[in-house]
Amino acid sequence: MKPHLQTTIWTLLKGSASQREIARVTGIDRKTIRAYARRFAEEQANSPGVAT
Repeated sequence: MKPHLQTTIWTLLKGSASQREIARVTGIDRKTIRAYARRFAEEQANSPGVAT
């Protein structure tokens, strides 16, 4: 998928848009959006946090 569409999905997900709404706006299948949402969630979970 093109980088600008990935950025659009990411921005809308962070803005609490539903997967159905994102699909309507972008024309991308909801299953694809769900896969990207999982990928983004995994990336956030694996990112280094603040060391204590």
